[in-house]
Amino acid sequence: MALQELSTGRNSDGPINENVAQVAAVIVMCHLTNRDLLERLLAAVADQVAHSFVIDNTPADMIGEFPIPAKYGGSVSHVPLGENTGVPAAENVGISKAIEGGFTHVLLLDDDSNLDRNMVKTLLAAESALLAEGNPVASVGPLFIDRKTGKRSFAFRPGRFRISRVPIADSADPVESHYLIASGSLTRISVFRSVGFMRSDFFIDWFDIEWGLRARSKGYRSYIIPRAVMQHSIGDSTVRVFGRDINIRSDIRNYYMIRNATYLLRFKSFREWRVINLIKISLYYAFYSLYSRHPLKSIRLLTSAVIDGVRGKLGRVN
Repeated sequence: MALQELSTGRNSDGPINENVAQVAAVIVMCHLTNRDLLERLLAAVADQVAHSFVIDNTPADMIGEFPIPAKYGGSVSHVPLGENTGVPAAENVGISKAIEGGFTHVLLLDDDSNLDRNMVKTLLAAESALLAEGNPVASVGPLFIDRKTGKRSFAFRPGRFRISRVPIADSADPVESHYLIASGSLTRISVFRSVGFMRSDFFIDWFDIEWGLRARSKGYRSYIIPRAVMQHSIGDSTVRVFGRDINIRSDIRNYYMIRNATYLLRFKSFREWRVINLIKISLYYAFYSLYSRHPLKSIRLLTSAVIDGVRGKLGRVN
């Protein structure tokens, strides 16, 4: 479904009591490498959501046996796409399924997400309270604990020349963030109808940032809920540079990050972030080339990422 198909104007959008909310989990997977992680996730969400859609990006010739344990019966649907369409495209399929099923909310998850047993209930209660106070909520999301480092996530807001990382205190108060990581975010269907779907042509990386800033440009706000906790792994490894941990990913992931970040510079919804992002792109280019196993190859790839971003050449890279 195209992005514009849901942009039909804001519907009635008041609080939905957490006891009557119908949440659909949308779990994106590709090349199932650890069945235990997926089963752990399904067990964690089984009592927290009304239904789970496992959207499978594994290519058709690599799909093995049905990956969903029989014990979940009709509460879990496996949706094989037959090819790697990218994370946002797969999420859009899941959102469409949730709309068709008449659910009120979508909980986006990766197949290795690890959430607390009451996370969804906590998010729903916080969202309901925020809406009752008149806050135009886009999404609510958990406090992330990095599985590798044990460090807590931040809220993100633009500063003058750098991103302001707002620490998340041990309190019950929601913390506004200009965007949320997609995995773990809880969003009402009515918000998707107003803001639209994820940008599927981003393929991976920065699509959640783009969506959060697009929602913000339409008057919505996103919040991190400190009492809702979820473990998450970011990057393949971490290096410490000038006192800050930098997540290192594969060269192709770095390509998508730089290309999509460059492309976003053209949008009004990204206005507050332009100067910061120009600085970030330069730092990404330097750090990722320096720490790549193949620096010259990385430089060529990241240069093409900048050029493709400027040209608006998006989608999957072969």
